[in-house]
Amino acid sequence: MTEPAVVERTVPAPPNASFWEDLIDIFLSPVAVFRRRQGKSVWPPLLFVALSIAVIFFLTFDTLSPIFDAEFTRNAAKQMAANPRLTPEVMEQGRKFAGIGAKYFSGVVMLITMTILGLFTWLLGKIVGSVATLADAMNIAAWSYMPRVLGSIAGAVQGLLMDPSKLNSQLSISLSPARFMDADASNPVLYQIAGRFDLMTIWVTILLGIGVYVMGKVSKGRAASFAVMIWILGALPALRAAFLAM
Repeated sequence: MTEPAVVERTVPAPPNASFWEDLIDIFLSPVAVFRRRQGKSVWPPLLFVALSIAVIFFLTFDTLSPIFDAEFTRNAAKQMAANPRLTPEVMEQGRKFAGIGAKYFSGVVMLITMTILGLFTWLLGKIVGSVATLADAMNIAAWSYMPRVLGSIAGAVQGLLMDPSKLNSQLSISLSPARFMDADASNPVLYQIAGRFDLMTIWVTILLGIGVYVMGKVSKGRAASFAVMIWILGALPALRAAFLAM
């Protein structure tokens, strides 16, 4: 009796695609993008997101300046109440420096943000059994941040069309329930929680979960658990600040 032949099943290598094709597919077929980009350089998506948002923010800073002014004034009032030695003159100098930083260094902030996100993607991924390397996690973070570019464009358009008096908070141009809430009258914690249900934030979170599912080779359930964990983790800094402001 002859032994039955053993048929080896091989997984075909993902087809190659240019960066620009993947830039479109990350919104249409993210699973394919993460498969193709595993083991590839993180710099193309990382720099594209950072430079795109930096350019958009630089060109629209004056339009969105009411948001910056309102946020700074709100925080300055709390700081002066807590520390009487802070004078309006000192805070005005702080406003100028903060404005320069916000206008000219938003790209650097994006690079730092995505790097930190990649690190936490790697660490939290280990909790759900991800085998993704740190380089893979950085790729996941960079590609998952692509919706933020669309969010920046949406914010710029709103800055052009909205009544400046309505631009009184960063969340006033978010695609979340918080845009319909009063930044000064609402409970700070509830206000920030509502802001976490922003369309772009949820979109980024879903892409992070897909990335861990593909590159980390975990089950869909574990990838969903990871997405919930990183969504909660991302809310903690704002919730802490809101709690202290109460």
